[in-house]
Amino acid sequence: MNFYNDFERNVKLLENAFDRDDTFTIKNIKNEHNPKLKIAVAVVNCMVSNDVVDRDVIAPLSKMRLSADIETAEREGICAHSTELQPDAGAAMISLASGDCAVLIGNNPQVIIIDTKGMAQRGIDAPESEMTITGPSEGFNENIMTNLSLVKRKIMSNNLKNEFMQSGRQSNSKFCVCYIDGIVRPELVERVKSRLREMDTDYIGDTNYIAEMIRDNKSSFIKTYGKTNRPDVFAAKLMEGRIGIILNGSPTAVTLPHLFIENFQTPDDYYLNCYYANIGRILRLLGFYISFLLPALYIATIIHHQALLPPEWLYSISASQNGVPIASVLEIVLLFAVFEVLRETGARMPSSIGLALNIVGAIVLGQSAVDAKLVSAPMVIVVAFSGVMGLMVYDLKGAVFYVRAALIALGACAGIAGVLLGFSLFILLLYNMSSLGVPIMYVSSPISQHGRSDTFFRAPIYKMNYRQHKFSNNIKRQGRV
Repeated sequence: MNFYNDFERNVKLLENAFDRDDTFTIKNIKNEHNPKLKIAVAVVNCMVSNDVVDRDVIAPLSKMRLSADIETAEREGICAHSTELQPDAGAAMISLASGDCAVLIGNNPQVIIIDTKGMAQRGIDAPESEMTITGPSEGFNENIMTNLSLVKRKIMSNNLKNEFMQSGRQSNSKFCVCYIDGIVRPELVERVKSRLREMDTDYIGDTNYIAEMIRDNKSSFIKTYGKTNRPDVFAAKLMEGRIGIILNGSPTAVTLPHLFIENFQTPDDYYLNCYYANIGRILRLLGFYISFLLPALYIATIIHHQALLPPEWLYSISASQNGVPIASVLEIVLLFAVFEVLRETGARMPSSIGLALNIVGAIVLGQSAVDAKLVSAPMVIVVAFSGVMGLMVYDLKGAVFYVRAALIALGACAGIAGVLLGFSLFILLLYNMSSLGVPIMYVSSPISQHGRSDTFFRAPIYKMNYRQHKFSNNIKRQGRV
């Protein structure tokens, strides 16, 4: 719907649109040189900077010589750097709701939209979820322009492209698609934008809303998109040929395509010596697989394959289970349930209370349960060790939970053969999943010929000469050093 050739009807149109919203105000302005000219300024108070509105909008409109020609007024009467003539009333209302100011002049069928945003925002702090020993300590906040400025400080090139889009029928959420022109494959950019245009929802509250709607394999419990709160990580992903999405109001950015091996990579891997960093990467890989294989193999062994254990181990385990009133399968299920409850409760509590709760749960309750013969000591050790190992790769905690439960069930029913069958099916599942059309296990396959210097191990920086050719036609990252 467009504005009318009538000042009063246009004012009434905006008032009706923001009916029962006390944050919306329209102020009539009187121009010193043309007092008969009707001028009104519409704002949503909680979204604008009052100083900017007073200084750059109201003061010039009241003191400068203005004519009824809105184009001349927009060009000469407004001091703000960002102005736009908008004939569409619906678009003007969205701009008002997002913190812009609308100026109505005379009987013009359009308004002047001025950027006067001034909402309070959080400072640039170190992201708690991605702490590093060395390297930058700045993280994204909830302001999209601040986040884009942090990225531009990392990549000061005109090839960094930022395309704004909008979605959410009610929220009208603004987000930005970021990529490096000349590095990213154009077909991947078009694929992302096509999926973003197809989103049809009332509300987008976080980048996770977007990621889950545009991801491949939507029903899978394995994450096929990258998430980060760090501008340095985001910029590095863009330089590899990834596409990033930053949402206004969210401190977390999404990157696509996402490979499975990226879950085991951390920022410190690139800020520390490669030989030391590779130790941490190997530990995370081992921790991930041990977290669901260890309890399943333990259950399979003590139920179906006791002869595989050394006699001393078998006697020790049998003695610890003597007097325990529940079966081993139920025992491990209950212990993992308690572990998950303690982990979730500790995560939701204030840090000081959460630490005390974890100590009480892990030491006091665990020891008391063993002394009371409710559970066996070896089972507590297996559950605690595999549970802690599963937290080493926090982004895959959901996958660890479901795979561990499935393998324990298979191990209890079919022994080690069942565990191996379940693990093989899990690996097949990984090899059949994709992210933006790129197989997530791409670097593990023999067809991957470039970019292998940063997969399971990281080579020294001077040897990381190539990008993954699935992401970029420009695979040469640097020359030989």
